[in-house]
Amino acid sequence: MISARDTLQYQIATGRLTLPVAILLSLLTGGILCQSWTHVLSLVIGVLITGLMIEMNTTFALIRTRSTLPPALFLITFFLCPFLYSYSAESWFPLLFAGMLSSLFRSYESRYNSSSIFHAFLLIGIGSWILPSCLFFVPFLYLHMIGLRSLSPRTFFAGMVGLSLPYWFMLCYGTYNGEPDFILTPFRQLGQDWIPDYSTLTLSQCISWGVFFLLAVISSTQNFQVSRQDKVQTRIMIQSLRFTGIEVMLLMLWQPQHFNALFPILIMIGAIMHGHLFALLFNRFIRYYFLCMLLLTLFAGIFNIWMHFFNS
Repeated sequence: MISARDTLQYQIATGRLTLPVAILLSLLTGGILCQSWTHVLSLVIGVLITGLMIEMNTTFALIRTRSTLPPALFLITFFLCPFLYSYSAESWFPLLFAGMLSSLFRSYESRYNSSSIFHAFLLIGIGSWILPSCLFFVPFLYLHMIGLRSLSPRTFFAGMVGLSLPYWFMLCYGTYNGEPDFILTPFRQLGQDWIPDYSTLTLSQCISWGVFFLLAVISSTQNFQVSRQDKVQTRIMIQSLRFTGIEVMLLMLWQPQHFNALFPILIMIGAIMHGHLFALLFNRFIRYYFLCMLLLTLFAGIFNIWMHFFNS
């Protein structure tokens, strides 16, 4: 009988070299595919998200064993999607969203949860000027706060203040420039984006989305076996991530024209879910699934790179 410690899954999920190898492979891929300084800026944003993921795992102990697999998975997957290299203002939204999740988790049974909630909603408020449809997440954030045991009258209003603060600054800016209706800009754009536009999606984006959706469904169902042994805090946070992934997926179905702003969030959540699964659960199915996941990710990455050079 093969011990779990002797499997490739265990060696990669808990090995010390997993993240350094992922960094080297990502730098090599990025160096080959980068074509401008704006591409470098997009990749820097991906690296910053990776750093936030490391900080979240260290602070909240999302995995009850030492593992750098989640940030490694995110980094490699991000760098294997050349369509994410295209820089725009929306490229900053995944970083803001990752910061929002970190602040939201900090509110769990905290004496100073109003401060954490304020910062979480502040980041969403800033993000709404980049991607107005992110206001869709506001009611769901309050639902997550119930699960995180941080919802109270004080935190409710702290969230409202944080969400509205960027709009107060923009109101002052617009009034100073003689355009007091400038504050309505996100809502006007939201009205223009009401109808989904699937024509903006490329074949690479569709393939990557399909592969991710398949892997997300499998990992979510398998994670229930692992979460039973986690402490209450970890179970609540993993459940919040699972539902957040569903919310992001629904938003992508509604507004596929903002695919590049939302897909990195799905990669981040999927990397955490897979890292949590592969580092803690060892059986025959998971071993085969681990290999299939690596192969699917590799094939999708090769296809994306091929399409990148084919269209360039």
